This record gives sequence, C-alpha cells and structure tokens, in this order.
Amino acid sequence: MSARMRFASYLALLAVAGMLAACSASTPTAKHAQPAAESLTTPVASIAAVGSRKVVLIVGENTSASQITADHAPYLVNTLKPRAAWLSSYHSFTKSSSLGQYIAMTSGQFTPCEANNDLPDKCHQAIDNVFEQLQRSGRTWLEFNESAANACDIVDHGAAWSKNIYSAHHNPALYYTGLHGNVYDEAVAPRAACRERNLPTGSTAPNDTSALDAALSAGQLADLDVILPNDCENGHDPCVTKDPVRQFDDFLAREVPKIQASPAYAAGSTILITWDEGADKPLDPGNPLLVAIGSKIKRGVVSRGFYNHYSLLRTIEDQFALPHLAHARTARPLPI
Repeated sequence: MSARMRFASYLALLAVAGMLAACSASTPTAKHAQPAAESLTTPVASIAAVGSRKVVLIVGENTSASQITADHAPYLVNTLKPRAAWLSSYHSFTKSSSLGQYIAMTSGQFTPCEANNDLPDKCHQAIDNVFEQLQRSGRTWLEFNESAANACDIVDHGAAWSKNIYSAHHNPALYYTGLHGNVYDEAVAPRAACRERNLPTGSTAPNDTSALDAALSAGQLADLDVILPNDCENGHDPCVTKDPVRQFDDFLAREVPKIQASPAYAAGSTILITWDEGADKPLDPGNPLLVAIGSKIKRGVVSRGFYNHYSLLRTIEDQFALPHLAHARTARPLPI
C-alpha cells in the first residue's frame, strides 16, 4: 500500500484541485474502472466569489444536552448561548450508531449497514443528498475532516495518545456513490467531487486544523461547509484528558471565531452546532443539543417541540431553496 499524501497547506490543495477540475467526465464501465474527474460547477478556487450567505455545520460526538454545562462547556454556555438559538429538545435516532446519524443529516434517511457503522467499501448508496443538490443548483459545498490523511480518506487510523483519531464512518460524503464513485479501493482515484470537496483540515499531526484555518483566512468558504473534528476534539474519546465534552468546547472556542472572522462569512450566514447522538445511558442517548448562531437567528429561543436530524436537513435545504429529501419532507423545520 502506498503512503497517503498529506496536505501541507490549503493553497497547495487548491492548485491540485484546479488541475483535477479540468478533466472531462465519463462513466466507469468495469468494476475496477477509474471514475472520471467530472468538472464541477464552481471550482474550489472560485468559492469565495460566490458571496452568498453561508451555512456552516459543525458536528460533535456522543454528548447529551444535559452535559452542556458551564463547567464542561464554558464557551458554549457563557459565550454562545446568550446570542444563540438553543434547541434542547433536539433528537437523534436511538436505533442507529454514528454513521446513520450523519447520513440522516445529509440525505434524510439511513440504511441498516449505516446504522451499524460499516465502512464505505461495504456500505454505500446511490441516493440523492444535500451535497449533490447543491451542485445541481450551481452552489458549492466543502466537508473538512480533521486528521484525515488525504481527500476522500476511506479507512480509519490514528490513536488516542497521539490525538489524531480519524473515523471514516464520521465522514458522510464518502458514502454517496454520486460523489465518490462506485469503487472503494485505495488504488483507484475517487471522483472529482470527492477529491475537491471532501478535504482534510490539515495534516495527521495532533489536532491539526492548519488547512481549514488557512481556508477561512483566505475566504474559502463554500455555501455549505461541514466541519468534522477528529475523535478527540469531537468529544468521542478522552484522548489523554478527563473531559471529552470540554474537548469539543475547546475546538469550538478556537474555530468559531475564525469562521466568523472569515472574509467569506457574509451577513446572514449561520453556524449550526450539534452532536451525532447523546451519550450512553444512564444519560439520554437520543437527546443531543442543537445550537444556532448568526445575525438572522432568533436569539434566546429554547425549543420544547420535537426536532431531529431530518429537521436539520430540511432547514439547510430551506436556506438554499432546495427540495426536501426523504424524511425531511415531513420533518418540522428548526425554529431558528
């Protein structure tokens, strides 16, 4: 197996992306045929010129709403909550593990293998999703995955002691064959949509977000940006700490101000923060929190109605005037 490329800087990635976007489209005809490098509507290097209001979704792991306290999450409680919509009646799906939650957020449904956290080579779908909806509408998306070794990283790696655990089943765009292609093989290049949009936040060094931070500083935000910390910073594993909840809070305290300061973060843009699911029992595994911040957000809203990941998808689709997918059609939109 050849060693994976590590991205030293976002600018280097943009140069590569530009060359890849120039390739023409074709359809694989054999099981191991290489997917073509189709041309995307808006190249990565041109994203900043779109100039529309952005939606940034940041997802943590395995934390119930009741765990978000000033002791464990001071940035969320003391800094964000006073100017946020705070949806404490938000729900995940108790019959699914992590992957199913991410697929629900982005396509409005999930399958049994996704509920079981299977890796993408064994579990993928040719189904519509918000990423492809955006592409068809002429809009853009980016997904940043912390500690991924390269774009479209399809295997798990890293360790808790080195603070760089990457889990492919926390990377939803990988599971859509319309984005990745039908062949999941490290010797075969994925499609351009995946190579150019499904990116690492930096290197595999501990908690490295240098490429993400460079993109924010350069104003390289897409219309929808999904930011997925590694399994240390998302609160999934303690990673040589005693407080996983605080790890995600620290990540937010570091990155949210950079997002808000980005030249591309236009007036009316929104940051949505949630968790895939709640913590294990005796806490409530089906009740994570959702927090929304932005100049158009209804500050001070504390929800009591029932909302879930399908509500999140519907709300994102509404932001971009996209049709509602699958169960998002009947979900209640978020009251933000």
